[in-house]
Amino acid sequence: MTIKKVKLVHIVEGFVGGLSTYMVHVLLRLHKKGFDVTLVCSLNRKERGMAEKLNYLRDVGIRIHYVPMKRGINPIMDLYSFILLWKLLNKGSYDIVHTHCSKAGAIGRIAAFVAKVPVRLYSSHCFAYLRCNNKILKKLYYWIERLLSKVTTKYVAVSSSDMENASEANIFPTEKCLMVENGVPIINSILPPDKANMIRSELMLPQNTFIITTGCRFIEYKGLKLLLEAVRYVNGDCRIVIAGEGRLENKLKEYLLKHDLEKKVALVTPTTSMNELLQITDLAILCSSIEAQPYFLLEAMEAKCPIIATDVPGNRELIGTDRGLLVQPDPKAIAKAIDLLLQKKTLRMHFVDSAYDYVNHMHPIKKQIERLTKVYSTELKQIRSPIESKRRVDVRTDYNKKTI
Repeated sequence: MTIKKVKLVHIVEGFVGGLSTYMVHVLLRLHKKGFDVTLVCSLNRKERGMAEKLNYLRDVGIRIHYVPMKRGINPIMDLYSFILLWKLLNKGSYDIVHTHCSKAGAIGRIAAFVAKVPVRLYSSHCFAYLRCNNKILKKLYYWIERLLSKVTTKYVAVSSSDMENASEANIFPTEKCLMVENGVPIINSILPPDKANMIRSELMLPQNTFIITTGCRFIEYKGLKLLLEAVRYVNGDCRIVIAGEGRLENKLKEYLLKHDLEKKVALVTPTTSMNELLQITDLAILCSSIEAQPYFLLEAMEAKCPIIATDVPGNRELIGTDRGLLVQPDPKAIAKAIDLLLQKKTLRMHFVDSAYDYVNHMHPIKKQIERLTKVYSTELKQIRSPIESKRRVDVRTDYNKKTI
């Protein structure tokens, strides 16, 4: 007897940054678990390596559909995106739709509801209204989330603070919230010295200089300007590597030029993997103003890098009390933390050991996939059970009618 595969579709707007990391890690393994996996994404936002990642997913057997979506509110474009998504979902007869982030989360859930997809899941990866500084838009984004919760089967949070935000803000009741934390492959690889030297040379980093790295998209809430301000107060000898790309790149370059920091800070679009970059790094740093659960910190832990991070939700849960230094989002406080760890090798090694043990036990990709698979199977079973029960009742009723 042939067992029908569960048809699962993930919908994202921007296949960039941590979300693209999430998709590559998760979709490949869900496919290997036996799910019939489809990815729907927009190509309106691009970054280096995006095409290669999408081609890789396609090559391993994951269906990919492109639906144009705008990140901001655009009524005409949003309606067009909705129509395309509705047609796709209606034709595909999917069992589960899992939407990610605010724009795809909004349009995707409405389209899934209209197309009568049985299970409609949503992960915000940090609600848009929490990252918005415009008071009017902030309220609008909040109320959109409140309204769309009515057509959502479950909210799948990636961290406890993410789940608390959803329930405490009355977006989702507690019983509608689940948590599946992010995971990373535990590679435990060691970069050969010649490879490490080659990467340093490619990035024009002196061989014996202390390297501090942050990896993220160049957007406001990642706190890159805060980091650059902190660099001006650092006394120790080090080189800062900011790896990534995004709309703030020109402004960051202007800041470096204005404050004569070009010899101390390198903006790079890495051509190597983040794991390899972190293996030539002496200290990882993340200065975000808000996070859900940043992959950069998980990857730094797995690569055995000591960590400094701003004391905000998301960062705080991962770092805890002994897996790195948590600092206030203040330039002088960050600079003081950098100088401390530049001098204290023993403290750096303590953080490395504690963080690696934590990520190895709490955030392996295997655990994330097991939890996500359980969510999918449980929610689908709960939706199907009443339907099957009703079908059995109807059959018995029809049979009884015929025998009377």
